[in-house]
This record gives sequence, structure tokens and C-alpha cells, in this order.
Amino acid sequence: MKNKQPSTIIGISGGSGSGKTYIAKRLTKRYQKGFVNLIYQDSFYKDLSHLTLEQRAEKNFDNPEAIDFELLIQVIKTLSLGDPVQIPIYDFTKHIRANNFIKLKPSPIIVLDGTLIYTQPKLLELIDLKIFIDASDKLRLSRRIKRDTDERGRTLNSIMTQYSKSVRPMFDRFVAPTAKYADIIVDSNKHEIDHTGLIKNEIDKNLN
Repeated sequence: MKNKQPSTIIGISGGSGSGKTYIAKRLTKRYQKGFVNLIYQDSFYKDLSHLTLEQRAEKNFDNPEAIDFELLIQVIKTLSLGDPVQIPIYDFTKHIRANNFIKLKPSPIIVLDGTLIYTQPKLLELIDLKIFIDASDKLRLSRRIKRDTDERGRTLNSIMTQYSKSVRPMFDRFVAPTAKYADIIVDSNKHEIDHTGLIKNEIDKNLN
């Protein structure tokens, strides 16, 4: 059965390692099961299976061109209007899409987590509440090192090289300027504060 009203769409952006996903997951837990769908921009990396593994590893994954935003926007629109969708599964160790999908049913709230989501005018139009997570470069790098070594099988050298060659420059060029679109800017450097309560209050005001 389709929703009577379109879903309320929440954007959570900021640099890689800023704490976007941590806050998005904690926020989702504040609602009952099935009330929120959490969608990650990173699920929509373009498939690079036509390239060798070495060629894939050389790609700039922090440029908006690396993301299939056309598909992401289509998915958000379809889900928001009450139809189920399939979310691609991306293999970060091989830089290709898996053969299977994650199926999502419609929900009153959609949370979209991604570094580059505010670079897309069509996405900005869809998002009802825009949140930007601010964190120091040092903190973002330390969190990225932990994530990529623990979850993506990366070496420290490869992480540092990628961070200096693309992650930091692309943050300065594409991500940081989009903070101006935010309705709420969260200071992720303040570890002792749980920001999800404030965010939830603002979301609840936007519920259709």
C-alpha cells in the first residue's frame, strides 16, 4: 500500500570521516522499525567492472562524477512516492557492484547519507531537511583510517595516498562549499554531545 503522503527526506552530509554514518544510524534508532529508510550515497558508485583492478584503484572516488546520481535520484523519487526500490550493493574491496540488491519498502522518512549529495541541484530540491556534519581534518582522517582498515581491507599507505591525492582536495573543492545549503550544522568535534535529539526534533517538524 502506497504512502498517503510523500516521504520526508533528510540529507546528512559532510566530509569523509566526519561522523555522518554514525549520526545517521543513531538517528534511525530513535524511530520505530520500518519508519526510516537509510540510504547511502556510496551504494551508488558507478560500476567499474569493465576496468582492471589496478585501473579501478586509480579512480578518483571523491569526485561527483564517480557517483551514479541519476540512479540515486530515481530511487529516492520512487521510494518517496510509495513504491519499493532496489539499492545496489557495492564491493569496496574490488570497486564493482555486486550482482544482488537490497530491497527497501516505502517509509515515512528517508535519510540520505553522503559526502556529495548537496552538489546536485536535483537532490537539493528533493531534500526537506539538510544537515552538515563539521569535523576537523585530523579527526576525519583518523576515522577514515580506522574504517578503511577495519571494513575495506585497505593498507595505511594506500589510505594516506588517497587522502592526500583526492579525498582532501575534493573535500575542499566540492564538499566544504555545500555547508551553505545546510539547515543544521553539527560540530562533530564535540564527542560528548548527542546531536540526534536536536535533529529528530527538526525532522518531526517536517513530517508530512
